[in-house]
Amino acid sequence: MITGWDREQSTRRLLRRAHEGDDTAYGLLYRQLAPVAHRTARSIVRDAHAADDLVQETFYLVLKAVRSGRGPRDSFAGYVLTTVKHLAYRHSKTTAQTVAVGDEAAWEQLRQTTDPAAAADDVTAAWASLPPRWRAVLWLIEVERYTPAELADALSMTPNAVSSLATRARRALRDAFARDGAVLMPQRRARRPGRR
Repeated sequence: MITGWDREQSTRRLLRRAHEGDDTAYGLLYRQLAPVAHRTARSIVRDAHAADDLVQETFYLVLKAVRSGRGPRDSFAGYVLTTVKHLAYRHSKTTAQTVAVGDEAAWEQLRQTTDPAAAADDVTAAWASLPPRWRAVLWLIEVERYTPAELADALSMTPNAVSSLATRARRALRDAFARDGAVLMPQRRARRPGRR
């Protein structure tokens, strides 16, 4: 009978071998923990395909950390599950900002009441109103898809400070856009004088 202690010792041996460059050991660790990681991701994102992608990204990031001499030394499961949760919550936050309109009539009405040229002007004005540093961090995180940890050294900041800067920049962009007119609220735009 295999006890929890035996399993833990086996995992530590495999992890030690993985740190020494043994890809087979890492593969065994993956097979042991991937189903649990997938269930964890799926409980957060509710999409099996996204969960699969998040698990693959998690194990890639952990392998990268292990190969560079960092990463987990003892609690492999804890490290992997924390990483997959972090990625899943980040994914959920990103997708929560995307609004899907399943009602085609509602989408058509929105499309017809929104002036694309005016919308582009509003977005451009809001973007231009931000300080260059805020525009740069938003571009790198939202468009180039860098993480705050990846940008920290280049910006001479901690990852938390980069994340905080990006949050302030997003809020400022949202506020600037709201001041000039919100594309997603065409009824409000229709009431403003001088706008069509």
